[in-house]
Amino acid sequence: MRVLRGRSGAGIWEVAEAAVPEPGPGELLVRVRAAGVNRADLLALRGGYPVPHAAADGSFTAGMELAGEVVAAGPGTAGRGLGDRVFATAAAAFAEYAVVDARRALAVPAGLSWTGAAALPVALETVHDALVTQAGFDGAGAVLVLGGTTGVGQVAVRLAAALGADPVFATTTSPGKRDALAAAGAHPLVGTRGLAGLPTEVDVVLDLVGGDHLAAALPAVRIGGTVVQIGRLAGPSATLDLNTLSFRRLHLIGTTFSVRTADERAAVAAALTPVLDLVGDGRVRATVDRVVGLEEAPAAVEHLRSGAAVGKVVIEVSGS
Repeated sequence: MRVLRGRSGAGIWEVAEAAVPEPGPGELLVRVRAAGVNRADLLALRGGYPVPHAAADGSFTAGMELAGEVVAAGPGTAGRGLGDRVFATAAAAFAEYAVVDARRALAVPAGLSWTGAAALPVALETVHDALVTQAGFDGAGAVLVLGGTTGVGQVAVRLAAALGADPVFATTTSPGKRDALAAAGAHPLVGTRGLAGLPTEVDVVLDLVGGDHLAAALPAVRIGGTVVQIGRLAGPSATLDLNTLSFRRLHLIGTTFSVRTADERAAVAAALTPVLDLVGDGRVRATVDRVVGLEEAPAAVEHLRSGAAVGKVVIEVSGS
């Protein structure tokens, strides 16, 4: 089968060939129709994100989310039929076939395209876990998304609104991307300066940017509110005003999936079942910036690194 291979520190993917994997106990073999590209994929190329399945020389089949059809199932996967349309987070997703933990495979809602489905798993798991499980959002209050034009940010805006957040604010560093925030359902803010003019204090901040953006957002949070730090596009360091943190009694939570166990990841996926109806009716969806073929994917790296993308780049792995 064809795959996209990377190597830590090399900075680029290459199309290569590999043996089709076999599903083990509790696993499904999926024919990959499409796979979403994430910032973590780019970090892995530079050695900044762990890749547990990398070979001794640092090479690995890239990718971490996919959509496709089940073509084989290992022992202990009762209830999964051949031909099931699924989308999931999974290692080595940039391949014509990939092995998926059956507990993390979600049924693709009717009418959702392969590319639309492939752009969702990472964002949906990340945002739902941060907003609902960690921040305890109960469907009332204001939500602020820092980095609302990223792939995760676009899903964050739509999921927060669908779960009852009102209003939803979102930031971008590019004035030209304001319309993308509004189209997703957010009140757009440009840069950190826009935070000073918020008409209401927010209950939850989902921070996909980090750096000084996190520090600038703290005064916008209501007393007793919650900030979940998710991504660090603006850097891993921030200087925080501890008086603001303390006097407003804020809850600051850090999160990542890179160090979670298989059981923990399975629990995150299972928690999504109640919101799949929101995906099915279109209230929650990914924004797809562009779709590229497997051979074109290496060039898409530079497009993502440029910061020009709004939403996800999706790789069309095999035709419909």
